[in-house]
Amino acid sequence: MGTAISTCTKVLTCDPGYEWLEEDSSSRPSPHKFEEEYSPSQPQLALRVAFAPIEESLGARQSPFGAGDEVAITKLQRVPGWEPLGWRQERCAKQHAALDGGKVWPGPEESRFSTAQRFWGAKVMSSDGKGGLEEHWCLLQVAVAKKDREMEKTKQIVQDADDVAAYAHRFNDHLTRTCGDGDPDALPSVRVSAPVACFVIDGCMPEVAQPGESVTLTVLPANQIRKFLFEGGEDFIELPQAFFHYVAWPSGGNELLGDLQGLQDDQDILLVDPVVLRTAKAAAKDLLGALMSTDPLEAESVGRAAKRFDLWHPRCGQICKSFDPQRRSIHARRACGMSLPSCGVGGA
Repeated sequence: MGTAISTCTKVLTCDPGYEWLEEDSSSRPSPHKFEEEYSPSQPQLALRVAFAPIEESLGARQSPFGAGDEVAITKLQRVPGWEPLGWRQERCAKQHAALDGGKVWPGPEESRFSTAQRFWGAKVMSSDGKGGLEEHWCLLQVAVAKKDREMEKTKQIVQDADDVAAYAHRFNDHLTRTCGDGDPDALPSVRVSAPVACFVIDGCMPEVAQPGESVTLTVLPANQIRKFLFEGGEDFIELPQAFFHYVAWPSGGNELLGDLQGLQDDQDILLVDPVVLRTAKAAAKDLLGALMSTDPLEAESVGRAAKRFDLWHPRCGQICKSFDPQRRSIHARRACGMSLPSCGVGGA
């Protein structure tokens, strides 16, 4: 797009007298009516896209917004069907308050899983590249703590999505080669709805975000979010379950996905705000050092990964067996801090 926000001035006129009551449901439009008309009395933000690295692929649905684009948010609303987006931070907070040593839910040393966020449905206007405007319904994601609204931290949301999209590309390619006839469109797939990181450049919503702070935008024209893999008690849907296993498989559990959520479109799965969990790895300088490693922190990290794998992915389906028939991604015996099939010591 690349067109300056000046082309959108007609939708950037703020109403300084407007009072936005976050908890007053009577003042908000229905979350189930995305087609409602723009009202000039609604609160607004102007954003400039700063980080948008994710391109269209087998594993990603590219954002229509590119780096340098300026967009206007003309309406915000709470969407009750999006409440599951905040469950991860609630679970982490309860675990921390209970001083639970089991640490099923990841801490800040492993990922951004516990970073508190707020979520809104946002009506976004952007340039159509032809002198006009086009409309998108998006997820606006803003960190609760101001210290977490720095661009480097906001980029982590986009980077996680980029990493998961790369895994999804390889997973979908694997399905095409092993289960299909070479046509990726003929099979169900897993894709990530690509977020972009933006700076707030203007607006009249200081209770949401202020100029200079950063937020993310993800196109999401749906009013329900579903948890595919979260606590282990979800309805078993083979495609996202197999994708979770696929990510753990090549790394021996050094990388896991936490909280697979989004929407199911026909048979396809579209993921929103996925998180990558990375375990502590041995800082061995050579193979002998790795073989002799007895780092208790690494052992604890590996144990947590195995516990999460079993809890979140209690059983395998046929897709899992196509790449890991023995379910050895996490459970290979570890004598050296590495997955034994990787180092060949101690037998397989």
